Amino acid sequence: MRLSLNNLKEIIKKYKSFLVNKRIINIVLVNSRLFLFSLKNEGKRFLVDLDNNNPHIGMIKTNYDELSLPNEFVAKALMKGHPLITDINLVNEDKLVKITTTATDAYYHHNKYYLYIELINAHANMILTDENNKVIVAFYETNLLNQRPIVKNMKYFFPSKKNDNFINQQFSLKDYEDWVNKSFILALEKRKKELYGPYIKKYEKKIKSLEKKIAKIIESKEQANTLLKEKENGDYLLMNINEIKKGETSFNGIKLDPTKSPIENANYYFNRYKKAKRTISTTDEILKNVRKELEDYQYYLDVYNCGNETEIKLLINNSTNHHKNVVPSYLPYFINYQNIKYYFGHNALENDYLTFKMFKKTSDVTWLHIKDKPSAHLIINKINPSNLELDLAASLLLLKNHLTTGEIIYTNRNNITRGDGIAKVNILQYKSIVMHKINQKAYELLKKEKRVHE
Repeated sequence: MRLSLNNLKEIIKKYKSFLVNKRIINIVLVNSRLFLFSLKNEGKRFLVDLDNNNPHIGMIKTNYDELSLPNEFVAKALMKGHPLITDINLVNEDKLVKITTTATDAYYHHNKYYLYIELINAHANMILTDENNKVIVAFYETNLLNQRPIVKNMKYFFPSKKNDNFINQQFSLKDYEDWVNKSFILALEKRKKELYGPYIKKYEKKIKSLEKKIAKIIESKEQANTLLKEKENGDYLLMNINEIKKGETSFNGIKLDPTKSPIENANYYFNRYKKAKRTISTTDEILKNVRKELEDYQYYLDVYNCGNETEIKLLINNSTNHHKNVVPSYLPYFINYQNIKYYFGHNALENDYLTFKMFKKTSDVTWLHIKDKPSAHLIINKINPSNLELDLAASLLLLKNHLTTGEIIYTNRNNITRGDGIAKVNILQYKSIVMHKINQKAYELLKKEKRVHE
């Protein structure tokens, strides 16, 4: 959303009530250009996006708690303690935001600092200066030869004012805040690509390689199937061995090697038949293993695309230590009782693996979840569980979520599709049961849970 200078004035006017007299307690660089400022006793966070195509500020409500990307600006800004914001306004009649702050140093001296946010297309920047306007740190530093040098300990000068006569007639604060929130979601995806792009490319490349390998194996198997008829050619040559003369190039449409004897020609076709049989028997097992490897890599890619950073780090840690016989971090747990298995996850990664990797859409199993609440996924390895089995499964599910009562929904796995995030689901149809007390057997069984092995 492109903003005019008047739009920005309106935004600053509204944000003053949120920002003035608030302390900056943390700064997070979310991706290569977007900052989140956490404010003491304020539910919203101040956002600064230095995207060159559309730089902007905003106030957003988010529980985002990932670590900041390493950055000198963040490190030096946080060295100033928890500065108190005393004013925010536009300066130079330009899209230049000036935030005035004060902070107390180790000697209890009150120091004033200015944070300048240059919301200028193609030249967005953020500069922290002391009260004399000397640069302490800048997000983008220039060199001394630059027309407007931005260098540590040098005086900060406003950028040249550009004639921007743009007027946004359709502007509304609500629409702007909606747009800022959508932009933030896109920024999180950008962070993920910046942090884990090499891993994503690695898995995408591996998936393409495995798909090509599967295609070649299938092609090889199909070719082998066409060679099974070579046994008939060999049998026919043996039956008519006395009628074939050495040096002939064919016999009743069957090609012959003129340098070989009739028996050698027959053996040639038998050998082709045997080789085809071996190929068919071995390719089935190879195809099974390669398809499993492909499913694993597709699952890893799903985690990178849908998971949060904690889940992705678990996956990276697992793949890095796989050779050390570390139990994969995404494997769920199960309980075996009276020849029925009850599977469940401890976290989103395990839930996702359970529902979308271990048990496919075609699996004849029953899926359970607490209604309208975050919950572990639980699967009974049975399509039509009895009332007693459902009661036990619902009790296990409640206990895993530290509850003793609640409404449980259950459905066939066929009615579940992947939602818009890790372990998120869409449910086509379901039934529900209301639990008023826990099956006492569930307490005992939970002590015997075991981890699934691949």
